Amino acid sequence: MMDSVTKDLTKIQEISSILLSSLDESVFFPTLGKLLHDHMGVDKTLVFMVQENGSVRMMSKNGKLLKKGMTLEKGIGPAGHVIRTKRPYFSNNTDRDPLFQDAKEEGIRAELALPIIHEGIVLGTIHFQCIESEKDFTRDDITAVMEILNELRQPMANMKMYLAAKHLNESLLRQIEMKEKEIQKRDSGVNLGSSFRIEEKEIVGKSEAMKTLIHYADKVAEADVNALLIGERGVGKEMIGRRIHCRSERRDHAFISIDCSALDELALEREIFGEEGGTFKEVKVKNGLLELANGGTLFLNNVDRLTLHLQSKLYNFLNEKMAFRVGGHMPYRANVRLVVASTKDLNELTAEGSFREDLLFAVNTMILSVPSLRERQDDIETLASHFLNLHKKPEEQKSLSPGVIKLLREYNWPGNVRELQNVIERAYILSDGMIVERDHLADSVTECQAEEEKEEDNIIHFSEMTLDELEKRHICMTLEHLGGNKTKTAKMLGITVKTLYNKLHSYGMIGNQQEA
Repeated sequence: MMDSVTKDLTKIQEISSILLSSLDESVFFPTLGKLLHDHMGVDKTLVFMVQENGSVRMMSKNGKLLKKGMTLEKGIGPAGHVIRTKRPYFSNNTDRDPLFQDAKEEGIRAELALPIIHEGIVLGTIHFQCIESEKDFTRDDITAVMEILNELRQPMANMKMYLAAKHLNESLLRQIEMKEKEIQKRDSGVNLGSSFRIEEKEIVGKSEAMKTLIHYADKVAEADVNALLIGERGVGKEMIGRRIHCRSERRDHAFISIDCSALDELALEREIFGEEGGTFKEVKVKNGLLELANGGTLFLNNVDRLTLHLQSKLYNFLNEKMAFRVGGHMPYRANVRLVVASTKDLNELTAEGSFREDLLFAVNTMILSVPSLRERQDDIETLASHFLNLHKKPEEQKSLSPGVIKLLREYNWPGNVRELQNVIERAYILSDGMIVERDHLADSVTECQAEEEKEEDNIIHFSEMTLDELEKRHICMTLEHLGGNKTKTAKMLGITVKTLYNKLHSYGMIGNQQEA
């Protein structure tokens, strides 16, 4: 054990006794953070606790408990990296390290991040940060911290069992609550299947355009208002709708999505509003999506494809919170948040008379513009790597070659994220090795670049010069293109080698004697 750790051994043993006598994360993580902060002598020490869903919550700063510490989503930043790899990581120049892309804003020069781990289970992460301090992190710092954590293995074992029991209890309570709500709905005549409940999907992207969009989406989720999402096909409008639902108070209820362009008017009306039929003695009722989404969210994609009749009926529902089934005579009530999406400008459709103005006002309380892939080029490589290894085992994961990354960034992506996912999934299948190369990409991607290069090669730029100057320029460019090989250059130009040497001599590019 290192000398510096030996000096703190008494203090470590005292803290071990304190932690053994308390099963409380609000005591464990700050106490641990205070011990290590004093030992390392850095500007800032942050401790995060891993939560049940894989996200992390900041528990302490410089050993002080944070009652409302920030939460980072699963896999984000240095915390996500050390949790995934279960290994320490440090950088003494965060400006040049992509993993610490947010560190520059906080003025952090160097950072060391380590997992708080016991028997393969990561309980949290601890981060040592240097802002004004000139200290550089080394492997010795990692060893010192790991030795201190090793001395605290018994308190860590207790905390591991405590957090596992706590997460299990919270999960059971949520399941009980959901079951009770399901029973209540069944008793009220609406049986909501569990297939309509969803989990939030990860939105990959760190570009400024996506950060702004996600910020406003979370605002919409908190406000519980209707929203309009606009953007090209394939940009991920439904993903944003899912996030709004999962971040709202409606998260335990249904999220149902329907494409308004997929059905004719009558079939779409039956799906959304439901249908009644049968005889007087035996009435058959089919619940519509508005009933099934009661308490939750209904996502209408391509809302511009609704006929004026359905637009009118939808507006009446939003205004009265009641609707009639097709063939029905008694209305039903439903509490539904509406999130609609369109690739078209609904204001233009309203001006043309093909979209009701009152419905537009009812659904566009918040308008969110989902950027195309062309507007978020910084995310292309991240998205491609994400799709490449999605649901793959560690030994099955592959990488993209630099040439492929360049091609992906230069392509126009008319099909946006959806097209990128299809291209990458196809490339994974075609790649026999661990590296995806240019040949594995779809022809649409590679041919597009070839056409651009061909067009660029065919462009003749005008420049004022004499014929002699033009000849000199052409000879020099041909010579450079052929790597200085004069024999090949002469053959391509249709002249003798001797003539080429004479030309080069007149340009002052060689001496009197011919070069071999």
